[in-house]
Parts: sequence; structure tokens; C-alpha cells
Amino acid sequence: MGDGINDAAAMRAADVGISVDTAVDIAKESANIILLEKDLMVLEEGVIEGRKIYANIIKYIKMTASSNFGNMLSVLAASAFLPFLPMLPIQILVLNLIYDISCIAIPWDNVDLDFLRKPRKWDASSISRFMLWIGPTSSVFDIVTYCLLFFVICPHITGGHYSVLDQKGREIFMMLFHTGWFVESLWSQTLVIHMIRTPKIPFIQSRASHHMSFMTTMGIAAGTIIPYTWFGAALDMAPLPLFYFRYLAVIIIAYMLLATVMKKVFVKKYGELL
Repeated sequence: MGDGINDAAAMRAADVGISVDTAVDIAKESANIILLEKDLMVLEEGVIEGRKIYANIIKYIKMTASSNFGNMLSVLAASAFLPFLPMLPIQILVLNLIYDISCIAIPWDNVDLDFLRKPRKWDASSISRFMLWIGPTSSVFDIVTYCLLFFVICPHITGGHYSVLDQKGREIFMMLFHTGWFVESLWSQTLVIHMIRTPKIPFIQSRASHHMSFMTTMGIAAGTIIPYTWFGAALDMAPLPLFYFRYLAVIIIAYMLLATVMKKVFVKKYGELL
């Protein structure tokens, strides 16, 4: 730390060189940080802000990696028994668009005080571990949704199993199936943000920022309403029966509970979540 010509070499060699705005030019050029106020507390604020930024970056990386990995497993499982695609490519693009828009609020999310108490070291291996632990959790409930749609809801609406329907009936069957998985996938993908953002119990011990809560709520609402609009019809979606959402609520609650349990086991095994 210094403000004169003789301090420049030391600041250049230091891990972090600090100078002030009234220092000589060579001192300011050699420094990493230039204080614009007569207050060293801005350094503490900068460190805390940096740790918040790191926490929110790692949140996004881990939740997106685990979510995409889970979706890949779900599609592979569906291809083993479904006679059609589980979701159309354009529907997947819209689903990812809504999810990504919801994630825009992550930089403004709250970070637990426990996470800010010590510096964190980037460890890429923790991402793969997290992906392998949390990703398959969503696949379990995707498969449950597949079975529910294929054997219960779609036959109930179309009047029969897929194999006995005519061409028109099969088209309606597929549209209902695509729409049902679209909605379930959006709900699970978006709500898992709240589960993964903290090792604590979400909504109770740790709450997301207002920005995050608003964006995820709007994302879920938009994705749920789309099948009932002209835009949903353009995406080859069909309106879902209201009783579907009773099943969906049970699936999502069970998913959140299992994700919380897996999160606790992960923290116990590896020491930290993020």
C-alpha cells in the first residue's frame, strides 16, 4: 500500500497493490485497487461483494449442469419405451428460454452469511459431483410423469391407449403428453433453483431475493398458461385437464423433498453445497 514513486515496485510485486486517488501516477498505475474515499472499509465491502458474485455464479453453473444432465437421462429413459418423441424440439427451445429468463435474476440473489465468512476456491470437480448427485433426482420424477401421462391422463382424455387410437387420436395423445412434460419440466427446473441456491431449508431458513422470487414465479406462470393460448397451439400443445395439476402438485412436492434430502447428504459427504 502506498502513494509515492518509491512504493510502486512493492505494489507491483504484491498480490494486491492498493493506492489512493491523490497518489502519483506511477503508484496508481502499479496498484490493483485505487481508493476513491478515505475509508478502508470499502476493501471489506469489495471482498464481500466478490464472494457474493462467486456464490451466484457457482449457483447457476451447478443448477444448470445438474438440470441438463437430469433432462438428458429423462430423454434417454423415455426413448426406451415411448413410440414418439417426449417433447418437440421447438418446445424444448421455448422451455429453455423461459428457464434462462428466470435465471436472469440470479446475480441479484441473496447469499447466506455462512458462505461469506471465508474465501472459496474454484474446484471444477465439485460441479461433476454435484451434477451426478442432483441431476438424476429430477429424472426420477420425470419418469413418474411419463408413466402418469402415458398410462393415465392421455388415455383418459383421448378415450384409449396410444396403440388402439386412430391417427387423429394419436396426434391428440402426443400433444397432451408433450404439454404435460413441458409443464412438469418447467416447474421442476425452475423450483430447483430455490432448492440448490442454499444448503439450508429454502423458503424457511434461507429466502431468495425478491428479484429471484418474482422471476421464477413469472416463469412458472407463463409456462403454465402457454398451452391455453394461441402460442401454445402454434407449438402443437394442447390444454391440460385441471385434474392433471393435482398430480403435478404431488410430484413437485415429492421432488422438492427428495432434492432437500439429497442436498443434505451431499453436504454431509463433501462438506459444502456450492
